[in-house]
Amino acid sequence: MFYRVFEGPVAVIDENMKLTLANSHDAICLMLMICITKKHQLVMSNRRLPCLDTYLDKALIYLWPRFKTVFDMYIQSLYQCDAKMLWVDGTHPHHIVRCYMEFTASLIQLNAECGDGQEAGEEAKELRRYFEEKLESNLVSFVDELLMEYFGDLIKFVKNHISEDLISYTECPNIADVEPVVKNFAVKWRTALELMHNEVVTCCSNFVSGMAILKAAMAQLLNDYNRLSECVKMIPGGSSLNRNLVSITSISYEIRKYSRTL
Repeated sequence: MFYRVFEGPVAVIDENMKLTLANSHDAICLMLMICITKKHQLVMSNRRLPCLDTYLDKALIYLWPRFKTVFDMYIQSLYQCDAKMLWVDGTHPHHIVRCYMEFTASLIQLNAECGDGQEAGEEAKELRRYFEEKLESNLVSFVDELLMEYFGDLIKFVKNHISEDLISYTECPNIADVEPVVKNFAVKWRTALELMHNEVVTCCSNFVSGMAILKAAMAQLLNDYNRLSECVKMIPGGSSLNRNLVSITSISYEIRKYSRTL
């Protein structure tokens, strides 16, 4: 009864798919369609509804060959590319390099979830995990370098003198040690925040990674300055620097402005 009722609509969809796929050159789009179709198959199987088995199987029969054709076209374009032309002087990757990286990452992600084992199998998950770990470690290093460049005296002072618990000191500071750090921060912190934001914008072409770096750097900055402020309160004569201390509220307000935009 189902086939008799839906024979016409299924035939129209089937014909439209064949015409559409013939003009499709987007490998990621095709792989997404494959994943969606496989998930539909799983849903129908769990519900014990076999009425769309033929249609969904036919959809995959159309999709996989087209995907492989388009994928081979991508590979051939890489072989034909002059690698020397992909280098540009600066911090941004060449747009072709970026497209290739994002294309590769997308395929690894999709194949890890619903691939057929011909492009990537279990090794896709390992490869994805490897690059996620590399990204995390390099993000931490980048944040450290960024803070040292724009707030080096603050970072060095906190690291050398103040423990994480704000109770003990790695080196006991005095007012002469802390005064130049406090006054220098009070003068330049807004400008330094803007410069730090601009550098992240320049260096990071990926919005998500750029925002992660910016938020991590500003969170660390806020934490370190809070430790410095608490240190000033404990040092004999530290109250004389109160007028130079920037309130945590003011810093947080500026940070929120930059955290919303990149």
